[in-house]
Amino acid sequence: MKRKIKPSFNKAEILTSFVYLCAQSTALMYVLCRSHVFVCSVIMTAVSFGIFMLFYKLRKHKFFSLLAFVLLFLLVNAVCSIIGNPYYSPSFLEFIFTTSNFFNVYYAGAAILLFSMIIGFTGYYFSVNLPRPGFLLLTAYIPLILGARTLGGLPAGIIIFLAAGYLTAAFGLSRAEYPGEVTYFDDKNARRERLSMFAALGVLAAVLLIILPKMSNTPYSGYTDTIFRGRTSYYGRQALTNFAENSVPNRGNNTPSNDTLFYALTDYPQNVSRWSYDVYNGEDGWTYLEDYSTGTGAWESKRRMLSSQFLVRQLKTAVSEGKLSEYRDKIEALESGEFRTTQMTIRITEGNETSVVMHPNNTFGASISGFDGKIYRTPKDEMFVSEDMEKNASYVLRYYAESPCEGLAQLAESGELEEILDKAYEEGAISYEMYSAIVEENDAARRYYADTGGDSGVPDSVKALAQEITAGLTNDYDKARAIESWFGTADFVYDLDFVPAESTAEYFLFDSRRGICTDFSTASTLLLRAAGIPARYTEGFVLKEDSRDINGRYVVTPAEAHAYATAYIEGCGWIEIDGTKYARTEDAADRLQTALFFVFLAAAVIAVPCIIFRRQLSELVFAVRFRFMGKNSRIKAVYLRTRKLVCKIPDIPPESATAEEVRDIVARSLRLEREAEEITSAANELFYGGGSPDTDEWALYREYKAIRRMKRSMDK
Repeated sequence: MKRKIKPSFNKAEILTSFVYLCAQSTALMYVLCRSHVFVCSVIMTAVSFGIFMLFYKLRKHKFFSLLAFVLLFLLVNAVCSIIGNPYYSPSFLEFIFTTSNFFNVYYAGAAILLFSMIIGFTGYYFSVNLPRPGFLLLTAYIPLILGARTLGGLPAGIIIFLAAGYLTAAFGLSRAEYPGEVTYFDDKNARRERLSMFAALGVLAAVLLIILPKMSNTPYSGYTDTIFRGRTSYYGRQALTNFAENSVPNRGNNTPSNDTLFYALTDYPQNVSRWSYDVYNGEDGWTYLEDYSTGTGAWESKRRMLSSQFLVRQLKTAVSEGKLSEYRDKIEALESGEFRTTQMTIRITEGNETSVVMHPNNTFGASISGFDGKIYRTPKDEMFVSEDMEKNASYVLRYYAESPCEGLAQLAESGELEEILDKAYEEGAISYEMYSAIVEENDAARRYYADTGGDSGVPDSVKALAQEITAGLTNDYDKARAIESWFGTADFVYDLDFVPAESTAEYFLFDSRRGICTDFSTASTLLLRAAGIPARYTEGFVLKEDSRDINGRYVVTPAEAHAYATAYIEGCGWIEIDGTKYARTEDAADRLQTALFFVFLAAAVIAVPCIIFRRQLSELVFAVRFRFMGKNSRIKAVYLRTRKLVCKIPDIPPESATAEEVRDIVARSLRLEREAEEITSAANELFYGGGSPDTDEWALYREYKAIRRMKRSMDK
């Protein structure tokens, strides 16, 4: 009677499992609890290892092991149900999927319990109960996927820790044990070799951590808030001076961090401005003019009047009422865009405090939750408060989300816009508030152009280039847009990693034509001034569609930090000029280099597991091929693979071994006489009997697998 020999699995390396659980806990807590990563990682490592050891101790008592699993499952479910109560806001899912933008001790505890249950039980099951290296790897994908979804990726150090932890755990899986009457060879040095491998992996991980470049995590304050406070007076009103800092020119090798700075929620995304600079200093970048860094309150009513589309609507209404008759044709020819007022909600994250009120262009109102102080605005559209807002402050901004009316810029070029505004005010077509706001804004822009030196601070080569780009154009709007789109026709490349030989606008414009947003913004501002257009260098953030989270909010990190020019066009107001959006991100050579890099990377990623699991892959391929062979081919294939496998024991060439020698090796070394007899007899009958053996080839395949399992256990 045929007796099946079933191995039992026991005695996994507990230390290696602990290392892997520690690596997974660190990666998960880095994603979920960034502000408390160390403490939470220690706690999760202890909890997950405790769950691992619970099942490890109960491995021979299936009933108690199942009972422990059910009780743990019910506990996790109860905790998740409690914290899922609508009373708690934001939700537990938001905590999981929003890059640790807020920390909640209850959510953190629930996450630790939930994921500890997953990795603790999975680590036990696939290293002790059913050793499977591939399945053991699955739990490592949890922090990788969460990190990719919320952070854009995990730091290299954590990925190395994960890889090293997995490899140590894979080498430390439990080993097969057979009944005592079955004889097999045991390698006395197996444990020593495994420990040596663990040490080698540790050294390799340490070397990689030293060699690989570190991720730069710029502090939050450097991106949002630099305050120099000094109380002063401005036209008799209380005011504050602010933003006394130089810009930072591009030095190359820019690696922004993935720390979330704030959320922005809006239906009409625009760039979000922080501050602007006035005077260009070449290699030293931009600096400010003190007169334009003084902010005043009570600015909302005037800003509400500055909408070119609202002005067009008022003028056309006046014409329909019989007013402004001498300008009827010109006013009716003006294009009418949508007059749209909307709002944006910004919420600061990571427990930070700031005095800067980041805002989109054409903001005419702001309110800060729980803040009763004044919101100040400078003449160059910077906004801030006198004292830091509370941590994780939230505020609402009201602004115009509209396209400027180009026709007004054409009327301004001919001098007719000023006449129309005077006449409209005289005939009551527009209010005094609107008339005075437009006139004051126009005068302030001209004054700003003069105070910043106009084109006197622009190099002659840049002036000549501006004249070339704007040749034949008659109004400032067309000139500004021509300068913006020129970067696309002149083959400029956006490249974060490029290291410029000089950090000047001339080098960027005439030599490298490669750089980052600060280079494009500096060049655009100088070209605009050279064309006679008031312009300023502005820094802020871009709201990218692919950065939206599951709640529809834009998740803004230092990677979204952006610089662009802001130009004043009479009739249109201040508009953004961003040459970066026309630049190429890489040329053909870059694409080829990138493609080759990923090809080699993919080959390496595929090659490593293929080398490690080459035997398993070989058996998998053979199992697939076996199903598509004919009967005789199957018998031959089973015999040849058996011969190749067992000839390694006495270390003899498989080609020179006879069927009888193969049978003797299997019977003597592996104590599997029946399996050896059946396989070799079928082979002899096939090779020398002149016909197809009357043998079940699938039974032979099962005998071959039994020989392979015994050989593998002997090697271990």
